[in-house]
Parts: sequence; C-alpha cells; structure tokens
Amino acid sequence: MDFEQTRTENDEQLLSQTDLIKSAENIQVLIPFAKAYLGMFYVIESDLAAKEKVRLLANEELAEAIFKGFLSILNRDDLPSLEEIGHKAAEKKEYAEGYVVLAGLDLLVKNNITEINELNLSLIEKAVAFHFSNKSGFKNIWFDYLLEKNFEKAIPAICRYWVAMLKNKTSYLPGNYLVLGDKANSKAIEYCLLPLLENWSGCKVKILVQLLHLAFKYSEASELLNVCERVLINDESLNEKTRLYWIVAAYLTSPDKYFAKLTDYVGRVKLKVMPLLDFVILILQDKNDINININTKIIIQLLRITAPVFPPQHHVYGALGVLDINSKNVMLLFYFLVCSNEKDITSELKKLRKARVMKIYSGVIDNVLKLHIRKNNDAHFIMPDFEGYIEMLVKNNCLQGRSNKFDLR
Repeated sequence: MDFEQTRTENDEQLLSQTDLIKSAENIQVLIPFAKAYLGMFYVIESDLAAKEKVRLLANEELAEAIFKGFLSILNRDDLPSLEEIGHKAAEKKEYAEGYVVLAGLDLLVKNNITEINELNLSLIEKAVAFHFSNKSGFKNIWFDYLLEKNFEKAIPAICRYWVAMLKNKTSYLPGNYLVLGDKANSKAIEYCLLPLLENWSGCKVKILVQLLHLAFKYSEASELLNVCERVLINDESLNEKTRLYWIVAAYLTSPDKYFAKLTDYVGRVKLKVMPLLDFVILILQDKNDINININTKIIIQLLRITAPVFPPQHHVYGALGVLDINSKNVMLLFYFLVCSNEKDITSELKKLRKARVMKIYSGVIDNVLKLHIRKNNDAHFIMPDFEGYIEMLVKNNCLQGRSNKFDLR
C-alpha cells in the first residue's frame, strides 16, 4: 500500500470537512480511520502506536480532526441502542460506527482510565455492546476496568445485550466466558444466570446443564423455581433432553410439588434415568455450596426412580471389579444415606426396604442400616469412605445383582 499517495488523497478529499469530522457529524468518514486505529488493516504494521496508524493515512491537521471526532462521538445521543446492537449481532451483523466509539473510548482513557466514569450510563452500555459486537482484536482496557471497578454499570449492560441477542434467536453469545469460562466473573454469574436460563431457549444440553448447575450455587432457590415453572409452562422450545433437566431442577427446588411430574416423565426409561442420575450426582458433589437442602427424603425418592433401572452389579463393564458409571451413581446415592446424620434416617431406610421395586437392593439397604446402628452404638466407629464402602459391599456379596452384557450403559 502506498501510504503517501493514500494520505495525499485523503487530505485532498477531507481537509475541507474538518469541522464535520471534529464534531463526528460525518461518522462515515471516521469509520475507516477508526478501523486503522484499532489495528484492523493488515497492511499497517501492528507494532505501530494506534495514533501513528491514523497518521499513515492523514496529515497532522486531518489526523487531529479525526482524533477529536473519535472523542466527539462519545457525546452523540443518536447512536443505536444497546438492544439494537444486540439484535444485529444475533444476525451476525454490526453497526460500523461502533468502531469509532471504541477508538474514542481508547483515546479518552489513554492517560487516565477513570475518565470513563464520567461518561453517561447510556454511552457506557452501548460501548459494552460494541465491545462484543465489533471485534477488532484491539485490547479495550476500559472494559476490564469497568468489570473490576464499576461492575454495577458493566454487568447489567452485558446481561441486557445477551438477552437482546437471545430474543433474536441467536445460538451463540459473545463473551459468555464471563459466566461459563474457567475464570468466570462471579458478579456476572450472579446477575446474568437466571435471565440467560429463561431466555436461552435454544442452548445446547451441555450449556443448559452448566447454567443450571451454577444456578443452584448462585441463585435463590425460589427465584430459580419461578424460572423453571415459567419455562415448563411455555415449553414448546424444549426437546426431550432439555425438558428433563428443567423438570429435575424444578424437583430439586420443590420436591413435594414436582416428584410426581418427575416420576411420570422419567418412568423406567434408561435414556432418561441416566442423565437424571448424572445431573443429580453433579449437584450432590457440591451439596455444601448449593442453595437448596438435599435431604434424606429426596435421596430416597431418587433411589426409587433410578435404582430399579440399574440393579447392583460389580463385574459387568470395564476392568474387573469396577462399577459401571450408572451403578456407581446409584451407589453414590446410597452412600449419601450412609453419611446422613438426619434423625429419621433409620425409619426412612426401613420404609425403603419394604418397597417392592427396591427388593434387588435389599442387601445394600440392610448394610446401610447396620452401619447406622454401629454408628449409634459405638462412639469410636468411623464411617468408611466411598471406596471402602464399595469394598465392604463386595466382600459381603451385596452387589451381586443381575447383569446383562447387552445392557445399555
């Protein structure tokens, strides 16, 4: 690219418009220079300072007018709304003036990052949306500052932007790492979880499970239940798999209300019982960090649904002596009962022992009862860990259920 010729052509065409450029009235003229500033032209050396990239394309007078235009756009009140930016992003489109806003913000905060705090909230919200919609590869340092120092402005804007995209049936949310990533932002999780769950009707099962798992940690149970109920009432967008997880989530937050619905929906269908088991175990593993109480009654109800489908078996799949994953998950539910300190655990276990569908697990239930009797009568008795518990069951021939090599894993 002949920069000297380009600079000369730009000077000839644009020097007469410097007043319009300075005031950002001519946004279209500013867009290519903003892209240059943000490093989007591969023909310009990436190591050059942002301002110098603009100066390759304009003489000093025009360049200074352009920089003032970048700053002036931050005072415009006719920019697209946050929702409009989100709707267009859902269609994989963008408002090109967003690049000018991003360039202007970078100029503003170059010497003092706190300058962004003086901008009106509407502009900050739009800037957050442009940060995600107008990708340039440029490091928007003000965005990270807002997340850390002024999250009460940034995070609601992010949430509204995502919801706007979801209402336009997007399948992908830019920046979702803030909620779903390994180093997610806890404030973003708390604020955005329930709106995402309620509006992300087309999300994949893996993401739904992740969001629901987080919701049990970060959301009030009553608020999560309200979302579950609204989704289940208007469930035309759900498929068989996603509907299952919503019913399970509703059940865990309101067992008495949703046990019958869960039982009817799951039945004895292995392809439903397996994800039910996987999800419940995922939640149980965080039982000390979730906002619901998973008590003995819930575990026993879950065992009545799942255990008859996966009878006790030890030498079936994989290496000899290793439980298959479904049997292991069932046994983890039983181990929860082993570790329970609830006063009525013994009476509840005796009721479970009488249930016809649990007959094949009678040896396992008897073993749990014996362990609790020992704990109650021996102050020095220490309950085994899970591996020790399984070894005890194997030793006592409690895991000799039927097996079928054609069983669905």
